[in-house]
Amino acid sequence: MPMDEIQGFLKPELIWFLAGFIMLVFEFAAPGIFFIFFAVGAWIVAGVYLFFPVSLSAQLLIFLTSSVFALILLRKRFQKVFAGASSKVDGLDPDEFIGKKAVVKEMITKDMPGKIAFHGTLWRAEADEPIDENSHVVITGRDSLTLKVKKV
Repeated sequence: MPMDEIQGFLKPELIWFLAGFIMLVFEFAAPGIFFIFFAVGAWIVAGVYLFFPVSLSAQLLIFLTSSVFALILLRKRFQKVFAGASSKVDGLDPDEFIGKKAVVKEMITKDMPGKIAFHGTLWRAEADEPIDENSHVVITGRDSLTLKVKKV
């Protein structure tokens, strides 16, 4: 009796469905958008096999072609939906920083970055000269999440 139950779980359509589910879990654990397309391919094979039992080589061919087509046709669409706008940091346009004034919250030295308050957030800041805490500065540039400032 237990062998019959085990064989029930070894049906190809169930194996493909579970493989797709595992790939979906990997998608959430891995950076980028990649595994979802193979999960779609596995689920397509599970659906096809459910109605048309095909050989293992046909299953692998269906998996490969459907995964590649999903990758080619849907990748850009998925990236737009899930990645968001990459030109903005915290909803701010990069050009919105330059020329704006801020207040130093942690002393900035030439060798050691400090912190400034800008748009209600503390930002890492660098300057070519020492700037004391509570001084007013103007933002002259940005390098990723570090703002370049000079004394006003």
